[in-house]
Amino acid sequence: MRRSKPLPLVLMMSELFALLTSGATPLTQDARGTSRNKITPDDIAGCLIHADRHCYLYGLRKFCLDQSTETELNALARQAALSYGFTCRDNEPADGVSRLAVLALKFSVMGSRCGGCSGTGNIASKNKVDTCDRCEGSGNAKLSVRRLANVIGTGRWRAQKVWMPRFQLLLSDYQIMDDALNTMIHRGLRDE
Repeated sequence: MRRSKPLPLVLMMSELFALLTSGATPLTQDARGTSRNKITPDDIAGCLIHADRHCYLYGLRKFCLDQSTETELNALARQAALSYGFTCRDNEPADGVSRLAVLALKFSVMGSRCGGCSGTGNIASKNKVDTCDRCEGSGNAKLSVRRLANVIGTGRWRAQKVWMPRFQLLLSDYQIMDDALNTMIHRGLRDE
């Protein structure tokens, strides 16, 4: 088995994942897939075989755009949210926790580009580059309290004080999952 060199620092993981679309340009010689000079969804799936089921399905959905995982992944997301003991008040929909879980999953998988920095996380000033204040350098727009209140079916005050911290907690779980998946994929593509 031939060991390839590690990916250069210039090629960040987010850039690598951007190349996973069909019709992507050929990759550098440092990261190889089974297809000639391209990384395929099968290559990504092969990198994730040691992940737990939730993490594996999340990786397939996020990095391979596999729609077939949606039903099981939504069920696992609901189960994870319920494990925190989140509850709804009598005046809120009974499935509010499930709605929150699916929203957090979709927001984590798809995200949305920040309007302040156009998704880069940085804003260029005259002679320096500053971190974007809107997204705090993530490049993703934040979920508005209004949208969260509409999805859950509750008032804005309750959405901001109760549901937004819950949403952030679920997103932090997905961020941990993202970091683990990035490591697995990086190692898997490097250790062909």
